[in-house]
Amino acid sequence: MTSINQTIEVCTAILRQAPTAVPFLKGKPGMGKSDACLQIGDALGIEKDRQLVVHVNNHEVVDFTGVPSIEDGQTVFNPTKMFYQFREGTGPGLIVLEELPQSTTQHQTWAAGFMLERQTPTFKLDPEVRIIVTGNRDTDKSGAKQLLRHLSNRMYEFEMETSLDDWCEWAMNRELDPMGIAFMRLRPGLLNDFDPNRSVNPTQRSWTQLFTEVPTDLPSDLYLAAASAKVGEGAAAEWVAARDMMVKMPSVDTIRLQPEKAEVPEEPAVRYAVATALSMTAEPDSFERDMTYVSRLPKEFQMVYVTDALRLHPELQQTKQFIDWAIQNKDIFVGGGE
Repeated sequence: MTSINQTIEVCTAILRQAPTAVPFLKGKPGMGKSDACLQIGDALGIEKDRQLVVHVNNHEVVDFTGVPSIEDGQTVFNPTKMFYQFREGTGPGLIVLEELPQSTTQHQTWAAGFMLERQTPTFKLDPEVRIIVTGNRDTDKSGAKQLLRHLSNRMYEFEMETSLDDWCEWAMNRELDPMGIAFMRLRPGLLNDFDPNRSVNPTQRSWTQLFTEVPTDLPSDLYLAAASAKVGEGAAAEWVAARDMMVKMPSVDTIRLQPEKAEVPEEPAVRYAVATALSMTAEPDSFERDMTYVSRLPKEFQMVYVTDALRLHPELQQTKQFIDWAIQNKDIFVGGGE
């Protein structure tokens, strides 16, 4: 299996060299397959208005082939705008066929032909249009089933696995709640603990929605109720307990004003929160003060700060503070950075 970032990288490379190739991104519900497809489109330089996500099961096959009518005693197919905008001569584009394993045999038969021939009864796709397929596994009890074998044979099937580092990088780039990111580092097993026998599950999708949609200033009982409704009671209870502890952490401003004297928390949850909050707000002119404080934390939390800060500001690798730290911690940094 490959992580999300690995899948994005290899699919981008394949589609850049061979636009007619069709990757199939397969994995647990809620792990970010759809977003990965759009990241691939962005990496290929395809404009947003030329990226189309199609939920296959929401359509009849005729929506894809064209609506028939009679002209001069003959049946003709009238193309729907959905795919017609990607006809030959329109330039690069991306079509994402969502949840294909949940679709009917008729849908899968159509998809197999569409991928192979890259045309409908009335027009051909532009040579620079890419197609990506997504879907869950049949073991997830989400309605997915085995694909028709000739369809499977026409795709590159990537079964993706959850990656804490990939999700944290994605979340930081989108400025999600630092305490939420810190909690995922504290309890990585909850990032995607999908169980098909539960109606509510903690997944990348549900955590992201919780961190972005629920007001953080709700009364504790109401916030816990909302969290339970999104990620389940057990995961919600752990998150809210850790969150209540994390709010006690020293402020980033206080730390940077007195990095040699600012309080160093004892609880792991709070240490993760501090390291994450500092890294997400790191700037080249604050890096020296940050490193003074972070060096007072245990090494695993130093690693969290340094790794994340470098992701956001690669140029920090050239600073004296980083070089000194890397030499002193080469035993953990070389292994963690590879």
